[in-house]
Amino acid sequence: MNSPILITTSKQLDHAIEQLLTADVLAVDTEFMREKTYFPKLCLLQIACKDEVFLIDPLQHKLDLRPLARIWSKQSIVKVFHSGAQDLQILFDACGVAPSPYFDTQDAAALIGMPEQVGYGVLVKRLLGKDLDKADRFTDWSRRPLDASQLRYAADDVIWLLQLYPLLVNKLRELGRDSWLDAEFSKRCSEDALTTDVRAVYLRLKRVSSLKPTQLAVAREVAAWRETCAMRKNIPKRWLLSDEAVLDIARRAPTSEEKLAKLRGVGPNLKRELGSLLVAVKAGRACPEGEWPCLSQRPKLNANDSAALELMAAIVRVRAEQNLLSQSVLASRAQLEDYVSRRSNDCAVMQGWRKELIGVELERLLAGQIALRLDSGVLAIEEVADGVTTD
Repeated sequence: MNSPILITTSKQLDHAIEQLLTADVLAVDTEFMREKTYFPKLCLLQIACKDEVFLIDPLQHKLDLRPLARIWSKQSIVKVFHSGAQDLQILFDACGVAPSPYFDTQDAAALIGMPEQVGYGVLVKRLLGKDLDKADRFTDWSRRPLDASQLRYAADDVIWLLQLYPLLVNKLRELGRDSWLDAEFSKRCSEDALTTDVRAVYLRLKRVSSLKPTQLAVAREVAAWRETCAMRKNIPKRWLLSDEAVLDIARRAPTSEEKLAKLRGVGPNLKRELGSLLVAVKAGRACPEGEWPCLSQRPKLNANDSAALELMAAIVRVRAEQNLLSQSVLASRAQLEDYVSRRSNDCAVMQGWRKELIGVELERLLAGQIALRLDSGVLAIEEVADGVTTD
């Protein structure tokens, strides 16, 4: 592969795009910072194809990255990332389009027997035998100029990623698992998944379940206000209000700016924003009863459900070992609890490859059609016919 090419101008970017559009597979990574902003600050974008590595610098000349949408939307080019959820969001925000089709080496590795959420360096070492230089891992990518060490580190992130892709695809194909992740990858790069619904962010507040329905209505409006304001100012939303402050406002529902300003967590930095914040509080207070938010509560498990959960976990453990998967990748405890409480086909264990590998069996277990027993100290799963177990 040739030496990395640094891209700092629109003309250079257009030339790189024409070359990248001829590729079948691209390895993509980003370097970003977000400590002081709402939106991550993209400092460097790395893209590798078969012969070239392009290091695209959006900061030096405030480079417009929207032309990259031509590449991201071309369906004949696979875009390969490692743990790329944040990268997808950043590129969607910068270009207006998310890279698709998407492939994530971390998720693929979990399906061939690697640890869940395996790190990039570990994966490169195990599959390619290469030790990565980590000296610039925590560098300040916003400072210019970038030095040779930084550029080399950034290039390595995609050079080896491009080599991991065919190894993982071939292994998945050998195991008959090459389509297992298609639906999940497609969902991750969809516009719906990458567009923030400010009216739903209250659901992610810490301890939001402690609020009453009337208080939830206020929390929904205040959390939406905080999100919108943080976006507009491009600052971390915690700089405006902490989660605890949002909950406190929801509980007290103050009726004036004076009362609002006295609440703990409403600092002097919000003096100019108190009016709009109060409007949000009043909107929550005025919410009709029929429109109060209602949190979905997972039913508490009774003794029988808890016993069933343990039997399900035992089956998952057996099947995970047989298929060289970690137990949590096959079915996490939360996923099992969700299924034992809801018994619904829209539960995660009843979707896609999990349904094939474990879901149908769990369904039959709960229906009393299969049973578990110990055979010489080894857990055995057997059929139940007419009230009699059979091997």
